[in-house]
Amino acid sequence: MRSRSILAITAMFAFVGIATAEPPSPAAVIQLKPVSRLLSEYREAIKQVGGKTKGEDLVKEFDKELKEALGEKGLEGIDINRPIAAYVVLKDEPDKAQLTVLVPITTDKDFIALLERMELKVEAVKDNAGLYKLEGPNELFPNASYVRFTNAGWAYVSLNQGEPTDAKDLISVGNLIGNADPALVSAKFYPGRVPEKFIKTALDQLDESVATIKGFLAGAGPEMKLPLTFLEQGPKLLRRYAEQAVKEASEVGLKFGFDPMTGDTTTELKVIPKDGTALAKEIAAKPPTASRLAAIIPKDAAVGFTVQAPLFAKELREIVGALFGTAEAGLADAEIPEAFQPLVKQALKGLTGSVKAGKLDAAVALVGPNKDGKFTFMVGLSMDETAALEKVARATVKASEFAKEFEFDVVKVGDVGVHKIPFARLLPEDAENDLAKIFGDKLAGATAFAKDAVIFAFGPDAVDSVKTALEAKPIAAPVLEITGNAAKLHKLATAIDPMAAGMFAEILGTEDKQVTAMRVTVEGGKDLTIKAVFNVRYLPKLAMGAIGIGGGAAQPFPQAGVKGAIAPPPPVLVPAPEK
Repeated sequence: MRSRSILAITAMFAFVGIATAEPPSPAAVIQLKPVSRLLSEYREAIKQVGGKTKGEDLVKEFDKELKEALGEKGLEGIDINRPIAAYVVLKDEPDKAQLTVLVPITTDKDFIALLERMELKVEAVKDNAGLYKLEGPNELFPNASYVRFTNAGWAYVSLNQGEPTDAKDLISVGNLIGNADPALVSAKFYPGRVPEKFIKTALDQLDESVATIKGFLAGAGPEMKLPLTFLEQGPKLLRRYAEQAVKEASEVGLKFGFDPMTGDTTTELKVIPKDGTALAKEIAAKPPTASRLAAIIPKDAAVGFTVQAPLFAKELREIVGALFGTAEAGLADAEIPEAFQPLVKQALKGLTGSVKAGKLDAAVALVGPNKDGKFTFMVGLSMDETAALEKVARATVKASEFAKEFEFDVVKVGDVGVHKIPFARLLPEDAENDLAKIFGDKLAGATAFAKDAVIFAFGPDAVDSVKTALEAKPIAAPVLEITGNAAKLHKLATAIDPMAAGMFAEILGTEDKQVTAMRVTVEGGKDLTIKAVFNVRYLPKLAMGAIGIGGGAAQPFPQAGVKGAIAPPPPVLVPAPEK
């Protein structure tokens, strides 16, 4: 555990993206706020993740790990109130990439003592004042590393240098640190400074590794279509964009920030193209993201999820298409009645067609509770050949024993009919009883086959929900968004398991307010900006509320996989102290 903690702390000071340069012009420059602020905001973030019940414990656990790793003196040797900077120089050979981290120090002696507490060997270089050779317990770098002290109170920790860099070739602090940037961590990467041989060698090595993995999977069945497609198309996509970026992008920026007032973490990636290049034209032509399916989520939904991924790259379309191809190949082994398999097969074909056309649009909403305390679930999914799917659906229903219980075209929106489904009759009895607690007795469903999408709902307001969704117009929408309302989710938890509702409220709260837990946006124009916002107060606690916290704690949701269970939202991994 001690070595893992040391590596984690080392990574905090040494982490940096890949870059290249000819000294003294680095291809990547990284800036971190002072350690005091980094630690303060990290503690605040994990405190907000844990909330009132677990927040303080998480902070104490982190401090305990830090103390175990570095001893009583902790980070003594670093001036924790000054920022940190780093830069990278790439050579033709990837294994000769050089990373230099500028660490503000209190005294040379104290910083050397800190390195030794981190189990690093520091040895003075003969006849070279202020220069020390650095060796770690593990061979993380194939070439020699050094520490050089300056009279200004900085230590240049140069990793994988081979030979020590001359003092005059070190980048000055003033050229690396700009106090105007509010981000906790910011990096600028200059693709044009990457040596062509470096790119070729790195990509060729990737291809060789992938070829080895594909060799192990040779002769695999259709269930391996997705990983094989990923291994085939992924490197092609990476190579194409890497080679284009080196030639046509002038700068790539990456920033990470945290707002303790709102609990939002923000990661922003910005690509600045060279004027007049094909990349510049592609970015300028990118339209604002819009989605018709996002409009089906009411503003007061208990939970809303929307994703719209414009699959502009052919490799991406192949990879996502393989996902549905794998599902289709597994139909024979799935527990789906034979009579319904043509329907599922046609649906997968429609999804694949939508993906091949370059569009993947989906929205999911849990709406309610209504005046009777029940919820309605609805989902919309972009799909090709919906007319063919509706035809297969009608034929399947006509041949089923429930044919008389289906009601077609109970209401119409334009020329699109809304069909009522006896959803409860299609479920096992135990599942029907469990779902009735949430969605009401005699559970009914509804569906509609729009021109380019299928909309489905079940619950007391299923028909009206589908009708409203058909009437919705396209709206501006992020690429991905997750929203929720704690008060409504608490009522859901109460309906599922009243005994667990108290713990759910303690973890998540019961505030009647719509909160954005996660949002990803993509904007074109003069440059390409991708921004991901993640709220540490909400989404991690929602996941923890779903699985329960503490020994023997009751779970607010039934366990996934149990018949009739409502699967909790997928857990989100947040950095937390290792136990």
